Amino acid sequence: MTFPLKNSAYVIIIILCLFMAACGCLQGIPGLTPPVTYPVIVPVKGGAMPPVPVYQFMFQDRSGTLTAGVDPGVYAGAQNAEKSARIYDDKIGEPEWLAGIYLAMIRDPAQDDFYNDLMSRTRQEKAGASLDDDEYLEYLAVFVQSIPYESLNLTDPKFPVETFVDGKGDCDDKSMLLAGILSREGYRVALLYFEPELHMAVGVDCGDAGYKNSGYGFIETTNISYVGVEPDILTGGVVLESEPLVFPVGNGTKTYTRCNETRTIHDAQEVIKQELSGMESEIDLMADRLETMKTGIQETENEMDSLLAGGRVREYNIMVMDFNEKVSTYNAQLRGYRDRVAEYNSRAELYNYILTHAYDRKGTYERVRSGYPQA
Repeated sequence: MTFPLKNSAYVIIIILCLFMAACGCLQGIPGLTPPVTYPVIVPVKGGAMPPVPVYQFMFQDRSGTLTAGVDPGVYAGAQNAEKSARIYDDKIGEPEWLAGIYLAMIRDPAQDDFYNDLMSRTRQEKAGASLDDDEYLEYLAVFVQSIPYESLNLTDPKFPVETFVDGKGDCDDKSMLLAGILSREGYRVALLYFEPELHMAVGVDCGDAGYKNSGYGFIETTNISYVGVEPDILTGGVVLESEPLVFPVGNGTKTYTRCNETRTIHDAQEVIKQELSGMESEIDLMADRLETMKTGIQETENEMDSLLAGGRVREYNIMVMDFNEKVSTYNAQLRGYRDRVAEYNSRAELYNYILTHAYDRKGTYERVRSGYPQA
């Protein structure tokens, strides 16, 4: 006789649970929900979005163009999604739930079609341009770096699909997009999160100890820069001093093998910068000396003209030797000055080339090696 009562109670419990679930009341009930929940995209039927951008950017010696198909419902769902974690277990530490938020946003399966379409296009570029794996990683990095940077904050990050459609993003937005692409292409990558500085970058395995012994080379995503080279200073004058939290993304195994080249480029840039500073002082001093010598020559010439005009030919002839010696010395030092200026200009040209061609590691490295053998 008790069986029907138990069955009835069970039905009541099920109905109650369904009601509570509909109201969102099951979250946080031990045994019924996970200890923490993360952002998730729920596509919006009939959702709207702005036109998808067509990105244009320089890579190596040519201009690249890239776009992708995006489901408006997925984009709208991403915009509507809660971008934070709900924590029901106080034993879960900040590094764990922080990583959980970013990884959930990168991996959300609703973005699979977006990633697949985007990468089908980038793979065509790889094949068409015969890019090796290192060059392909650089191509993907330059693409994301070329997306306009917008300074926001790390408290309301965007899903990668949002960043792509919006055509702009903060450091975390762009880093998640790049890490999502690279991880799906089989590279061993991670997010590098600097909490005190509120900054995020991407790390890629360079086959060595990496940035601050993290095991990953540094990829700055807020601007076009060389893979494996950390910035001296960030926008706003911020200098990275803290140890980053490292959040591995995916299970990729491919490494980037050109960090030695990008570091050679960076080292050459720093050496040239110091050389230019010293050469500027030297050239300024040479210019001052030449000006003093020129003034002395002009004074001597004026005196000689006066002697000749006064018929004092013998005294004039005596001064000719001294005048010619001064002119000869001046011309020799002028040649030295011009040679030094030409050397300075050559160094400055290479320095500026390094600064402005971070989208072309291959070409820049060859230029550094041929134009600056000391590097």
